[in-house]
Amino acid sequence: MPVKSPIFLLLLLACALLSRPAVAASCWITQGASTVFGTLVAGNTSSTQTSVKFSCYADYGETRYFNVCLSSLESAPFKMTSNGDNEGKQYTMLFRLFSALDNSQELTSLGAGRALQTALTIGGNLTSGGSFPLLATIPSGQNDLPVRSYFNYTLGLKLTWNSATQKEALTSCQDGASQGLATDLSSNASATLSDSCFIQSVTPLDFGIVGSTALTGQLTSTATLRARCPVGTRYTLGISDGAHASGSQRQMCNDRQQCLQYALWQDASATVPWGDRSASNTMEVTHPDGNVQSIIVYGTVPPQTLSGTGAFSDDVVITLTY
Repeated sequence: MPVKSPIFLLLLLACALLSRPAVAASCWITQGASTVFGTLVAGNTSSTQTSVKFSCYADYGETRYFNVCLSSLESAPFKMTSNGDNEGKQYTMLFRLFSALDNSQELTSLGAGRALQTALTIGGNLTSGGSFPLLATIPSGQNDLPVRSYFNYTLGLKLTWNSATQKEALTSCQDGASQGLATDLSSNASATLSDSCFIQSVTPLDFGIVGSTALTGQLTSTATLRARCPVGTRYTLGISDGAHASGSQRQMCNDRQQCLQYALWQDASATVPWGDRSASNTMEVTHPDGNVQSIIVYGTVPPQTLSGTGAFSDDVVITLTY
């Protein structure tokens, strides 16, 4: 009996050696991308920074060299979806993710492009971490989205890797060939569309050069006002009487305070005056699609005697109310 006991122990030891794991390296995502675009205006582009963090482990007491790659489970562009409206309809906002180190490299599925890749060196029996810095972008032109909050709670990412004990033996994982992979569904994205309106630009109203001491005919000119509001917004545009007004009469004046009368109109035939008194002479506008709207301001200078020479000008305030 004493002879059999050591043989039994040796057999157990041999079994333990045979069952030791053969995996020399592994990697996993430790923190998904949390992308918060904040509040933005429909149709405008918006960008923000985010990142994906990961760790890798080198086994067997050997220093190992890693190429670690990141791709997505679905092809770009990615989607954020709103909650349903009163009729249960949901709306979708698109966004993209790029390498923050090289904006020409887009994060997408391996079937649609190459993975993002980074290198890592880890000593034996050690764990070390790295990250993929990302630039998140909402493309412009998504004008028809209503004012809502938009979310993606489960953006799927894939981590793949290759490793080797000799640096020259290390191969790329960008095209999908890898020794291992891990997936993660913790990445998320959010954005909120503002209900605000804004005036994008206004061109000057230029009546040109007058080469006479009297205006015997009426001068006309136009300016273009460009405004944007969320889809379906109703708003009004008012224009003040100006910095040189005499009562309600608009005037352009030179540096000697010699002035010319002029008027602003909502229509080309100069029948609807444009002022800033609500429900009286402001323009009522409905924004049907969220695109920038171009609105024409018509100006006239009536026949009158010129009281001086030089550059005549005036400043008016345009007010958008919604």
